[in-house]
Amino acid sequence: MSIRSSQHVAWSGVILFILLTFGISWGFWLSLRAVGVPLKIRAVVGMFGPALGAVLVRLVRREGFADAALRLVPRDRPGAGRMYLAAYFTVPLLIFAGIGIALLSTYQHWDLVAFMQNQARAIASAAAARGKPLPLGLSARQVAHISIVAGVALAFTLAIPFNMIFTFGEEFGWRGYLLPRLSPLGGVTAAVATGVTWGLWHAPLILLDGYNYPGHPVSGVGMMVIFTTALGVIFAWLRFRSGSVWPSTLAHAALNAQAGLGFVVLSPGNPLIRPPVGLLGLVPMIALALWLAATNRVTPDASRPA
Repeated sequence: MSIRSSQHVAWSGVILFILLTFGISWGFWLSLRAVGVPLKIRAVVGMFGPALGAVLVRLVRREGFADAALRLVPRDRPGAGRMYLAAYFTVPLLIFAGIGIALLSTYQHWDLVAFMQNQARAIASAAAARGKPLPLGLSARQVAHISIVAGVALAFTLAIPFNMIFTFGEEFGWRGYLLPRLSPLGGVTAAVATGVTWGLWHAPLILLDGYNYPGHPVSGVGMMVIFTTALGVIFAWLRFRSGSVWPSTLAHAALNAQAGLGFVVLSPGNPLIRPPVGLLGLVPMIALALWLAATNRVTPDASRPA
């Protein structure tokens, strides 16, 4: 799919999409919260709001789905297949960089052993409460080790395609509809505007439930906007260069699957500071976003460098 060549933004469609998306997701989150549905379930349900908003606005405005960027490897994007590799590897590299910065700054220290010990205690307590021994005669410590290794392995394999089911609910809206509709403003401007909108969309979860930033409702919303704006530029690069919504969907899924790595290996820290969603985690993301913008890679023009 090629990005629209129009020099004008169809603001009526953009505004309708934002109103529908926020209305659907916020409606889900607030109503489900009122009846006691757990946060994790509410958050996942609301992830489909952008996709539903995009579908509805396309139907209402009779825009169709020809430009929905659903092809895995569009023919008009040379080298588009490489963007899947970029999507897969960029996210963990950014997460590892954030962890490295946290260690180098001495704000946090390596704390994997303590995490394993806490896991082992929790497993032992759960087994005692059930009154049943652990499987295969394993100790709580051994079960904790196995669960951590398995969890990390899954974060880089099966958890990614599983999470893509849900991140597509966001990406079909943000990068499949809003970003290309704003692209006449320029690639970077469109990416930043989409990122800011994406961040503000999370506001009810952060203000009411401390999502990602427990104890920091207002400043958490601001930090989330910075986080999604930096990511928005990176995801826009994947979207524009590939001509498909799937690489950004993959990268988003990898982020959701691997975001907890810092909690496993690092000591506790302030959520506004600790990686990946705090200030230290934002440093490599902002650096990459600025480099992509400065080298003219965030552009709807497929002829630009990857």
